[in-house]
Order: sequence, then structure tokens, then C-alpha cells
Amino acid sequence: MDKQPKAAPSAATGSPQPTGNIGNIGTVSGSNNPIIVGASGVSFTSYNYPMQGPGVPAPGPQQTPGQEPKVARLDDKTLHEVAERLSSKWTTLAVKELGFSTIQVETIENKFQNNFVRQGLDMLVSWKQAQSSSDKQQVTTLCTALKNIGRADIAGFLQG
Repeated sequence: MDKQPKAAPSAATGSPQPTGNIGNIGTVSGSNNPIIVGASGVSFTSYNYPMQGPGVPAPGPQQTPGQEPKVARLDDKTLHEVAERLSSKWTTLAVKELGFSTIQVETIENKFQNNFVRQGLDMLVSWKQAQSSSDKQQVTTLCTALKNIGRADIAGFLQG
């Protein structure tokens, strides 16, 4: 028998907040800054999709058939794919093209020892978060940087 979670009061307002379960790893409550209880090693990206029932997100924005995106977006999935393709070359991209210091690179390497994909992803996410430019400009900048280190293949992937 499934029990529906009760709305927990917000610490800030005292008013009930949405709650729900995430599989068997814990519970989530809150609307803007959710609190995760009973979970470890979980990574979340903020998406604003309304829920359809407990724990089931409503479908995201749909693309019209035949409609091609005008520019690739540097979302988590795309950045992960770039990191996988870069592998150990992420350090070259970081230092020579994206303005990272060797100390910043060493910090990332120590944080995710022996995991080039995770290191590269961390670097790319940090770089993206530091950018104030549009999605299109970020893609253009990253593609130019990739071409400059001899990875036009990854730039082609980003540009579609």
C-alpha cells in the first residue's frame, strides 16, 4: 500500500510545502530549494516542470516535428558528452583555452581522482556557470576553444 507523503511545513514560512519520494533513496520536500532526506551521492539539476502525481514529472517542453534547434544548449547531458569525448584532454582545454589556472585544474583532479570524465564535467560546469553570455555565445566560445586544441570533432557535435 502506497502512502502519499504529507505536505511538510516550510521552516521559513510555516506553510505546507510539496513533498514526494525519489525511488527508494529518500524523500524530497520544498518548492524552490528542496530538502533531500535520506539520500547520499545524489546529483540534482533544477528543472521547473509541474508534477503529475507523486514523483512523476510532467513532460517537458515538446519540440515540433521537423523543427531543428537553432543552437545547441550546454545542458548537463551535453556537457557530460563533451567531457566523455575529451577524456584526459580536458586539462588542455581548461588551461590553454578557457582560462583555468593550473591550481584550479589540480583542485579538480584531486576532487575526482582517476576519473577524467567527472573532472572534465566539473571543469565545464564551472566554466559555464562563470559565463554571463548567452547560450549561443557559450556554444560558439566552447567550439572555438575545442577547435584550437584540435578537437573539431567535438565542436561539430555541439553545432549539430
